[in-house]
Amino acid sequence: MMGHTAEPSARSTARWLPVIMLALGTFCAGTDNYLIAGVLSSMAKDLHVSVAGAGQFVTAYSISYAVGAPIVMTVLRVRSARRMLVTAIGLFVVVNVLAAVAQDAAMMAVARVLAGCLGGLYSPLAAATATGMVAADRRGRALAVVLGGTSVATLAGVPIGIWIAHLSSWRGAFLFVALLAVIAAIGVVLTVPNGGATPTVPPRARVAPLRQPSVLLALGVTVAGLGAGFMIYTYLQPLFAAQPAVGGGAVGPLIMVQGAGALLGLWLGSWLVDRYGGRPVLLVSLAVFTVDLALLPLTSRSLVTAFVFVAVWGVVGWAFVPAQQYSLIATERAELAPILLSLNGSAMYIGIAAGSAVGGFVTASFGPDRLWLFATAFAAVGLVLALVRSLQARSNERADDVPAQRDVEHEHR
Repeated sequence: MMGHTAEPSARSTARWLPVIMLALGTFCAGTDNYLIAGVLSSMAKDLHVSVAGAGQFVTAYSISYAVGAPIVMTVLRVRSARRMLVTAIGLFVVVNVLAAVAQDAAMMAVARVLAGCLGGLYSPLAAATATGMVAADRRGRALAVVLGGTSVATLAGVPIGIWIAHLSSWRGAFLFVALLAVIAAIGVVLTVPNGGATPTVPPRARVAPLRQPSVLLALGVTVAGLGAGFMIYTYLQPLFAAQPAVGGGAVGPLIMVQGAGALLGLWLGSWLVDRYGGRPVLLVSLAVFTVDLALLPLTSRSLVTAFVFVAVWGVVGWAFVPAQQYSLIATERAELAPILLSLNGSAMYIGIAAGSAVGGFVTASFGPDRLWLFATAFAAVGLVLALVRSLQARSNERADDVPAQRDVEHEHR
């Protein structure tokens, strides 16, 4: 009896092992991008740039990711998905070693641009590969596992990297990411089967949805929401270092709490979307996020309220993600869903780039204690755009209902 029970369990574990290995790669990419927020001051000092200047390394990564994801996947026809995944994560090892030995800002900028391009190649391909390896009724879970690697990075990867940086230096933290990437590459080689070439999407077809005002509104929501969050996230260290009751040393635990909130928000947002639809969850999460940011001058005055701030931010900031994705594709044709989600992924990283760039300007010009004002404005813009799109969608739904109602009345006659 026990043998019969253990055998299916072992087979189930074996089926999900490749998905977990693919998720380890997205975990590496997420840790690599978010890590800079925890080592910003020491990196800036060592590379002889301002804190605001060091924050632009996040901008460089994010722009490269946003551009790399659609362009590389459009131009490149992959004969073997596994080969491309291994190549991408293998080169990821190299660029993180390059970051660890960087002697000036130019060398670090090159490493961040290359890392962004590789992340933009790996993550969508890993998600597509994972969904192709499992049964149709498990594809959603496979996608959640692979993409969840990014959110887990804020819970575990970044705090571990910051701890390593405290023990050695920020360079040791990037070597830690490189080591994780080595493990991920080996895992992909050993567990992920060979697959066929990935389909290509012509550039004209990929950008065609951008001609629709509703799509542009939705992508604007993504850019504004992510921009607001990363305007704060990138400069958490100088922001809280300026608060005597909190201090820069609390950044690691604060990021960990934000990551825990992110995991809860991702699950809660998905559940609420299934129950109530995307639009109400999106509007509520953006409204709470805007209020949370507006209260930052008060919540940053003590360690307890700072933890409350990042916890609420983590929950609503990541509940926003599935709600936005669902609302983006819910009112469009089903065949456009992959292209729309790809565009939304690029918009997310454009938002991250914009947030870190504007945050750097604000930090350099006005000081980190003014970041909340600009971040709140970004979030409020996202909320307004979401409201406009929601009203337009409702208006379109009512217009569609009128002919349908007339047809029903005609049939009764």
